[in-house]
Amino acid sequence: AVGAIRHLLFVRHGQYDLDSEEHGLTELGRKQSERLAQRLVTDRLTPKKDRYGVIQVQYAGIWVSNVTRAIQTAQILAAHLPDVPLKEPDPLLAEGKPTQPHPSSSPSRLSDLWEDSVRMEAGFRKYVHREVDYKRLADKEKRRKKKEKELGDGFVPDGATIPEPKAEDATAEPKGKEPEHIYEIYVCHMNIIRYFVMRALQLPPEAWLRLRGDNTNITEIVVHPDGRVSLHRFGDIGHLPLDMVTFH
Repeated sequence: AVGAIRHLLFVRHGQYDLDSEEHGLTELGRKQSERLAQRLVTDRLTPKKDRYGVIQVQYAGIWVSNVTRAIQTAQILAAHLPDVPLKEPDPLLAEGKPTQPHPSSSPSRLSDLWEDSVRMEAGFRKYVHREVDYKRLADKEKRRKKKEKELGDGFVPDGATIPEPKAEDATAEPKGKEPEHIYEIYVCHMNIIRYFVMRALQLPPEAWLRLRGDNTNITEIVVHPDGRVSLHRFGDIGHLPLDMVTFH
């Protein structure tokens, strides 16, 4: 299969002030975000080595929701990773309720569920996929063959010449070369992270509330070129000492 292995690092924002209208980061939330940033820098500087090979982490960008606490967290990460592009805030990554959880202690408003579920599913489809869109490639190839059949094998456009066959490039990359690894950082919210995990693993989305994740935790979903998806880690808070761990 063609394409890179995508490592999607979904990060929950730092602790935020529940009593303020803005819901911005608390002082502890900023310190948590600083710790997370230092962890990401260390991960990039230290090659990952095991029996399967060596991977040098390179971040392609930082994506973020349009919610204040997520934006503030992303800005702290970007300050420590100045060469990594910070993308425009995306409302598709904002917090919400993806579906009525099961089991549930209280019912949700159907209007809220409908709005949030459609938006969050759109976010999932936008961000969680293979690097190469094989469906689009197949459609393009289908159109090419159809046009070729309609024009005939001997058709050559006016002014065009038939190119000479090229000798195989001796410097071309070997077919057995290992695929590239791309790391992408997404600063968002726990409900959407839980939902993305359930969808990516093809598990019942209604079970999203059974998963828990603390502030600034890292969840890594890996998408392979052939479509295989795996959860490499969930709710990783190894960068925080116990006295800095919070859920709210």
